[in-house]
Amino acid sequence: MPANARHILVDTEALCLQLKAEIEAGADFADVARRESSCPSRQQGGDLGTFNPGQMVPEFDAAVFTGDVNRVLGPVKTQFGYHLIEVTKRWEGDPAAEARPLDQALLALREGMDDATSQSKFYDLFLNTTFCVPILDKSELSGDVTLEEGQVLPLIIESDGNDYLMIFDSEERLKNWAGEKTAWVPVPGHMLATTTVPPLHMAMNVGTEYSKQFLPDEIAWLREVVERCNQAAAEQGKAD
Repeated sequence: MPANARHILVDTEALCLQLKAEIEAGADFADVARRESSCPSRQQGGDLGTFNPGQMVPEFDAAVFTGDVNRVLGPVKTQFGYHLIEVTKRWEGDPAAEARPLDQALLALREGMDDATSQSKFYDLFLNTTFCVPILDKSELSGDVTLEEGQVLPLIIESDGNDYLMIFDSEERLKNWAGEKTAWVPVPGHMLATTTVPPLHMAMNVGTEYSKQFLPDEIAWLREVVERCNQAAAEQGKAD
C-alpha cells in the first residue's frame, strides 16, 4: 500500500499550527514548504515521492497510512521536529494496476533491461509522448540574460555534478513536484531526443515511482533513431 506525500518540517508546534492555518486559508502547500521547511525536500515543495509502510519514522508513517488523502495533517511530532503532511495519493493495492502505458513499459524495462521487446516498447512510447517541461520564470533570470519574444528557458537542475532537464508525462505529476504555479511548455519526446545535447541528462517523472534518468549516450542513441525515421519518411515521400 504505497503512498505519495509531501511535508513541511519546522522546529515548533506553534509555527506548525500557524503554517497549517495559512494553507487552510488558501496558501499553496508547496510555496509554504519552500519558504519554511527545514527538510531538504523543501526544494521540491516538500515532495517525498512514493514510499511504502515502514520506510518512515513511526509517527510519520502512521499519519500517512491512516490519515485522509488530500488533507493537511498535523502537527505530527517526530524526533526531527513538527510536521505538516499532505498525502497526495495512496494505493490500496498494486500501483502498477493504475499505471499508464509509459509507466507499465518502464516497469517491464526495469525487469528486463536487455530484452529487445521491452526496450522497443518503452522507447517507442517515450518518443511519441508529449511531455510537460517546466520553464524558468522571467523573474528568475539573471540581469545579463534576455529572451526574444516567445522564447523560454527550460528548468535545469544540477545534481551530483550533472545537469538534468526535467520532464513529466502529465501536468499533475509536474505540479506535484514543482508546485501549482509552475509554468511549463509541451514538448514531444522525439523533439526532446533531437534537441537535448551532451552533457545534458534528462530526468523523467521525478518524485514518482516511475522516474527515470536518461544519460547522454542514451539520448544520443534516441536522436539517431529519430533521424533514421525522419530520413526513411522523407525517402518514402519522394517515392510516392
